[in-house]
Amino acid sequence: MRSPDKVWEIPLWETNHSKQRLFQEEAMDFLSYKLGYEMSEETDDPTRKAYKHFDGYNHYPDGNLTALDYDPSYPVWLCADFNRSPHCWAFLQVKKSRNGLKKYVIFDEIFSREALTTEQALKAVELLNKWGISKVLLAGDNTSNQKSGNYGRVGKNDWDYVREVFDEHDISYKNELDIQNPKRKVRVDKVNNVIFAGKNGERRLLVNTRCDNVIKDYMYSIVNDKGLKIDNGDRGHMSDATDYAIWRNERGNNAPMYVLR
Repeated sequence: MRSPDKVWEIPLWETNHSKQRLFQEEAMDFLSYKLGYEMSEETDDPTRKAYKHFDGYNHYPDGNLTALDYDPSYPVWLCADFNRSPHCWAFLQVKKSRNGLKKYVIFDEIFSREALTTEQALKAVELLNKWGISKVLLAGDNTSNQKSGNYGRVGKNDWDYVREVFDEHDISYKNELDIQNPKRKVRVDKVNNVIFAGKNGERRLLVNTRCDNVIKDYMYSIVNDKGLKIDNGDRGHMSDATDYAIWRNERGNNAPMYVLR
């Protein structure tokens, strides 16, 4: 057998799910969900916080809060994490920070109890109409973009329902979805570098003060004893939603990564 002409190295987050891996991830998600509700609490202990440098008390540049609002001159990202309760979506825009890197401004959110995907999408239409927004970029949980349905189940996936609702209400969209989510720790590390990092401690994630659930999620999401972020009651889902959009924009960024302890 002759040697291959070229060997391709495919990053983990660009490969397809195997059925066994889908089952494993579903089991891990259920365990995280179960542990999260058993451990439901809010803590300011920096050793347990997933985003320990997120400052939800002060405005930029001292903290991650902002009064910046929707800017019609920039595209809007719809960030979604699909859970029935809580069902967490947020709206984000990507701008330029003072150091020339990307800056992320979260200006509104949808936090729902016991909401099906179609119900959440209708709430999004209402909010988009309120802001005068008619086009969005779709980003979020990529396992919900599998052709076979979420976690290998047959039928429409969550994004199919979102697109149907948007089509019915004249909201145009562009998919910014991958086949598979990045590893959770890799994603969280990347977002932590956006929250507060760099030579001058630049903060590139800014959250409008109306987004109470986004702020609390970044303040109180926790890690387990292995340092992996887990769902913790209501916490963990909203930051997941916005993390996916940030990861989508940052993964090709060659800027140095600063790990702050």
